[in-house]
Amino acid sequence: MRLTVRRQIIPARLAGVLSALLVLLPVALVASAPSAAAATPGCGTGSLNEAQLDSVFANPGVGATARQEGFGGGDYPHAYPLPDGRVLWLFQDLHFSNDNVLGTTNAVHNGALVQEGNCWFIQGSMGRDFIGDLLTQDSRTWFWPMDGEIGYDGNLWIFMAEMRNPAGNGATRGALPARTWLAIVDPVSLRQLYFEPATDDSANLFGWSVVSTDQYSYLYSQCYRQFLNAPTGPSQFDPCTRNTSVARVPLGHFDAPPEYWNGSTWTSNAAAAVPIISKSTAYPVSVQWFGDTFVSVTKVDEWWGTAINIDRSPAPQGPWTTVQSRSVLADRKCAPNCGNYGAFLMPWLDANGQLVVALSNGGDFDLWRANAALYRPTFYTFPVPAASGGSAATPPSFAAGPGVGGFVAVDPIRLVDTREPGQAFGRLQPGSTYTLDLAARAPAGATAVVLNLTADRSAANGWIRAFACNATEPPTSNVNPLAGQVITNAAIVPLGDGRICFTTLAATDVIVDLNGWIAPSSNVGLVPVTARRLADTRIGLGGSARLQPGRTLQLPVVSPGAAVAVALSITAVDPSTNGYVTAWPCGTPRPTVSNLNPVAGVTRPNLVNVRVGTGGAVCLYTLEATDLIVDLVGEYRAGSGARYAVVTPQRLLDTRPFNHRRHQSNLSELVALGNVVAAQVNLTATETSAAGFLTAYPCLTTPWPGTSNANYAAADTSAAAALMIPSRGYGCVYSLVPAHLVVDIVGVWK
Repeated sequence: MRLTVRRQIIPARLAGVLSALLVLLPVALVASAPSAAAATPGCGTGSLNEAQLDSVFANPGVGATARQEGFGGGDYPHAYPLPDGRVLWLFQDLHFSNDNVLGTTNAVHNGALVQEGNCWFIQGSMGRDFIGDLLTQDSRTWFWPMDGEIGYDGNLWIFMAEMRNPAGNGATRGALPARTWLAIVDPVSLRQLYFEPATDDSANLFGWSVVSTDQYSYLYSQCYRQFLNAPTGPSQFDPCTRNTSVARVPLGHFDAPPEYWNGSTWTSNAAAAVPIISKSTAYPVSVQWFGDTFVSVTKVDEWWGTAINIDRSPAPQGPWTTVQSRSVLADRKCAPNCGNYGAFLMPWLDANGQLVVALSNGGDFDLWRANAALYRPTFYTFPVPAASGGSAATPPSFAAGPGVGGFVAVDPIRLVDTREPGQAFGRLQPGSTYTLDLAARAPAGATAVVLNLTADRSAANGWIRAFACNATEPPTSNVNPLAGQVITNAAIVPLGDGRICFTTLAATDVIVDLNGWIAPSSNVGLVPVTARRLADTRIGLGGSARLQPGRTLQLPVVSPGAAVAVALSITAVDPSTNGYVTAWPCGTPRPTVSNLNPVAGVTRPNLVNVRVGTGGAVCLYTLEATDLIVDLVGEYRAGSGARYAVVTPQRLLDTRPFNHRRHQSNLSELVALGNVVAAQVNLTATETSAAGFLTAYPCLTTPWPGTSNANYAAADTSAAAALMIPSRGYGCVYSLVPAHLVVDIVGVWK
């Protein structure tokens, strides 16, 4: 294919100085731009799939307003998920146009769109680059975006390539990268906070692709000398474009001096870096990480090539193996004068758990300027490659004993209510330890007890700990009481010598209900399931509208005989007044216990382990009017499934000291769990920016399932027990809005 490539010459700058604060301009579909505090009505949330993205970019004027034309065309798209759920898109060049004709005075070297669900917002204006505008000399010195992520400080860090063409005629022969810069962007206002040369500011362009694990951020290079010779064929590329090297910095510390892979180890000597990939004529990579596998996508030989390659590796430095190749020659938007190039692996999975890849389109400058449809991206999906041998996953930081315990389901029983006289102990006071002896009640050899814990009439916000009396008091919590509220949470507590102990930060009453045991004599194991919603009375799912006072919902949860018990996440939504919700096996008398204690107007969930009753159903009774959401997260089956192993309670993650370990999939927090079937954890959201929820799910290979494990209000602290199911050694926790997250582990199923 003979292709003449003359990318645009950017027009003269508009007069004036770029305002320090960039303002989002809304797409025509909505009335105003989105904010971090609240989503734009009607826009929805989440990422879009291949077909949806193709549909968006099939049209000109994306994000247009009455004052500003929208996205008309552009190439090399990069997408950066933001903590509030939006996505910032940057294009290496962007033309503004509301039709398919691109003018010569309406372009920028780097321009932006902001995506919120189905809504798009143009960022900036004609003639003003989004990043580095004041340092740009049109068609002589300019900046093109590379990859980036949210950094250790919570801001968005973006690597930029400084391009120079002494002839002043832009992106054509003679245009070469000069050095690498770093931009820091406020993730809410999208204001540029910082723009200076990167720590490695060489023309090797480390930061072409950026991917983070739970320990390091890896920076992949690309010399990008694609205009060395006249654009008449593959010979226009410098041979260095076939090579990729890699450096690393501590997770999110993109300002740190990098270490480079020299073929055998990591070194601070940049000159010792060696290519980890060297293929074809041009082989620029876009990399993501999936626990035990690194995956890269490449458009082989850029606009002169014919295929997209998917490569995988067990380690960031390789060895890399091509596992899939797809021809895209027939997908050129015109022939023979169009090409496709610049493959970018989107930092999310679609609803089917597939990779999404963006591919740029272009051709002769005058050709696509007259038809902007030739200069907009198209999208592809690929399966996530299987593990590549070895392991890229970091082992968990905790040790567990052998998995020998099976689940023993019991009909719920109240063990303690300190509000009542004659209990095993009275109201909890700070500085004291309270003992509940269960040795005579527990099955022989029981290793843990399955409880529901409720805090009431708490003197102040705080925590309650439940632990084996013959063990050291852990630094974790089981319930986080709030003054003036009734707070409930499930817990699996190690039994030790048969006694469990309670301590508290602030004076509070506590109610303890028994839901089951963990004992080696039981043959009932846990079978995790992909979380799915069984009931939502707000929309009539599950056969019921909003439950009225004294109403019982009989909910089929499994096929009769399929499971002995189930693990459910039950949420009371917008209760009319304070009350309680009880879950029990249908066909048996309703017990005097509670699983949820709704507070008027407060949405709260709880994890409920409950025996399955007649017809595979669980019954749910509410004292007061409320909506209920019920998600199935696990089944306990006789003769199969995973066995439980007690873990000394410990903290796996606390983001309050800026200890974020975000995976790019919707910026979920990453938790190393190792080779287990599921982890029994306590999730706590605190310092929440607005009302929202947490979802625990295996985000490395599974899209967000649309369920929730914990709900919280603004400026809230809310905890909930959860089953975390890992994928490739890791589990993830997604928060709807920015919040700090604490994850405590008490046991694993293995």
